Amino acid sequence: MRQVPTSPAVAIAASLRAVGHPRSATLRNGAPARIRPLRTEDAQRFGAFVGQLSEGSRGCRFHAGIGDCEPAALQQLVSVDGVRQVALVATLPLVDGEALIGEARYCVGEPPGSAELAIAVADAWQRQGVADHLIDCLLEAARDAGLRRLYGDVLASHTGLIGFLHRMGFQTCAQGPGGGLLRLERGVAPRPPQPERRPLGALRRWLAGQFVPRP
Repeated sequence: MRQVPTSPAVAIAASLRAVGHPRSATLRNGAPARIRPLRTEDAQRFGAFVGQLSEGSRGCRFHAGIGDCEPAALQQLVSVDGVRQVALVATLPLVDGEALIGEARYCVGEPPGSAELAIAVADAWQRQGVADHLIDCLLEAARDAGLRRLYGDVLASHTGLIGFLHRMGFQTCAQGPGGGLLRLERGVAPRPPQPERRPLGALRRWLAGQFVPRP
């Protein structure tokens, strides 16, 4: 049975492998975006991102909805350890930095090997492929971390988000833990085993044998 890595170094390396250096992504309207891990220094950007979400989009992300993030809550949201919680963001380049337009994360929970998904995209950038790129990268992170299942509890009234998750391979499996919530989940397929590489010494010997001078 695959286990979630218990070593922080191993788990962080697994989540970083899924994104590596910031990954370029061209959105449907042609805009250049980047997908990268959320960092603690993103606190101000993340606060602006949450503050600009519509009431409906905040409800999709936080269920009951929240107002502007208080400093303590904001710091908690951007302080992910890369082990129990992995968060990725989509950004757009600006002259003096970058703007955050989307966020997706998972939090490892119960049963073992499972993690809860959360995702939000700025209203002006919805239906441009931002969520698709975020989910694809988050699934890679979950796969490398040894997770077997991602799930999310979505308000039944948020039919747009439910339809998107269905398109991304999630299935409605049960009522969520609370009135009006649906639980959607999908399995995380293990990464196929990589073929073993021939040892370098054997390769050198093979190459040497190809160039034996003819008599």
